[in-house]
Amino acid sequence: MAGVRGVALPRVEQPAAMGLMSVGDEVAARWRTDPHQAVAVVRELVAGGELAVDEVLDAAADSLVLAGLLALQEARTASDPSTAAEFCLGAVSHVTLAVTLASAGLD
Repeated sequence: MAGVRGVALPRVEQPAAMGLMSVGDEVAARWRTDPHQAVAVVRELVAGGELAVDEVLDAAADSLVLAGLLALQEARTASDPSTAAEFCLGAVSHVTLAVTLASAGLD
């Protein structure tokens, strides 16, 4: 089923996935500033049984990997080497935190 101008309309599962992405963004942001608070948020989110710990942590890791890739894209188009290096360092920070979240054992 096509939407306006050939853009597909969202499927039923897409809003749920978008909500999970939002949860991932929130957990990733909190983990960066206060990991203990982020763990509390994860536990609160999974308490209702709709989400699993792995789903929340995976969404947070996905969010960080995407941020890292976007930083690398910015580095590619930077006008000078020092700016490119700054973007690369930012990408490393995002990917490092993504690995931390992907390997966190909160079960």
